[in-house]
Amino acid sequence: MVDGTTSRSQSHAEGNNQRDTNSAIISSKINLPCRIVAQNRLVKVAMYEHLSPLGGGVPNTYHLSLYSTWARGKWGIIITGNVQVSPSHLGLGADLVIPPLGKPYDIEPWSRLAAAMHACPSGEQPSLALMQLCHVGRQSPRFIGGRQLWDPPLAPSSKRVGENVPESILSRLLYWILFQTPNEMEEKDIEHAIDQYRHGAALAMNAGFDGVQLHGSHGYLITQFMSPKTNTRSDQYSKPLLFLYRIASQIRKQVPKKFVLSVKLNAADYVEGGMTEEESLRHVEEITRWDLFDIIEISGGDYENPEFISSGSKRQAFFLHFAQKASLMVEKVASELDISPPAILLTGSLRGQASIASVLQKNEASLIGIARPAVVLPSYPRFLMDESLPPEAIPMPFEPTLPKLRVSKLAGASVNTMWYCYEMKRLAGFTQQGSTLEYRPSTAPALWRVLICYLSALWLLIVGSLGI
Repeated sequence: MVDGTTSRSQSHAEGNNQRDTNSAIISSKINLPCRIVAQNRLVKVAMYEHLSPLGGGVPNTYHLSLYSTWARGKWGIIITGNVQVSPSHLGLGADLVIPPLGKPYDIEPWSRLAAAMHACPSGEQPSLALMQLCHVGRQSPRFIGGRQLWDPPLAPSSKRVGENVPESILSRLLYWILFQTPNEMEEKDIEHAIDQYRHGAALAMNAGFDGVQLHGSHGYLITQFMSPKTNTRSDQYSKPLLFLYRIASQIRKQVPKKFVLSVKLNAADYVEGGMTEEESLRHVEEITRWDLFDIIEISGGDYENPEFISSGSKRQAFFLHFAQKASLMVEKVASELDISPPAILLTGSLRGQASIASVLQKNEASLIGIARPAVVLPSYPRFLMDESLPPEAIPMPFEPTLPKLRVSKLAGASVNTMWYCYEMKRLAGFTQQGSTLEYRPSTAPALWRVLICYLSALWLLIVGSLGI
């Protein structure tokens, strides 16, 4: 009896010690190469909000309410959804958009967004606020991409999205309807795009953001220069990293030392003819040698293989495997050059205190990115870092059961995106009403809300095709 009680007591004590260790690892501070300190290892990574009016715009009250909610959640870093640097290359039509180059603009809406992202409870250290800068390039769709109906988007090479996708006829038709064959960028177009990124970073700095993230993943413009399936140029920009290098070096010239510069990269394209894992790892090595970036986020996939943009265990396994290699690579290069290594940010379906702490403890990543769970559980870090909570008391974020549209991978992936966009608007609405404690993710018919969204998209296509 005594031995059994002792054994149970020891087991309970060991469990408490492990819990305390896990929370301590997650809550530990991290010094970034630019000498800015993040208060813990959890990052609310970028998600498309769909909160702007059609045609894009500046931050509005929905954005301020949403981000102020996350600011109270004790995240180490908060990154905005993709902010488009080109008004003529929108993603899904309701994007945040940097004002056009050379035109006067009001910085106040952007300053209010930065302030909302810093609005933590009194006595706490605010989250670092990063603006994600994006140019979607060839993935800017017809009708809602910010251009005249007959104007195609720009891209490194004239390669249309979906032209070689091995899917059904209906799926290929969807790609043809949504995406035009892009015009290959001339050198003046490339210079203009670089200036747009530089302009976006200057706006973020002046508005009070702590840094910016360059979106070089998910098939957007930076990725299009990096991937052999979308870059078939024969000039100097056939070099896959030259475009990114020029953007990053231009930004570094105009921002103070204490300004975070992050890049989001594909671990691979995961399609035939695309960028391989080995090529991506060589990119990480070269980027580290530049000594320009503080954070490298690992992601993957594009509109031709969107399942790697969505969550799932397959995605997590690929990204974790790559993050392990990338972490070793940046440490090796940093040691060789006697520089501070960029932090590896791993995003991809990690759930639970033990699994997050394990990745950090093994140095497989320095930061952990959380996206969709942050929508349904905006204060998730507080639970993960609470030493008084036993593991079974830490809530697991709600994940909706959504319909699978097998007719097209792109359409199927968009179902998830749409559900979370609706939830972000609901969360922002609850915050505006001062009732965040009452917020619960909706269990109402997800299928019905997705159907409404698809019907709205169909209406936009009809309106666009008629020129109304």
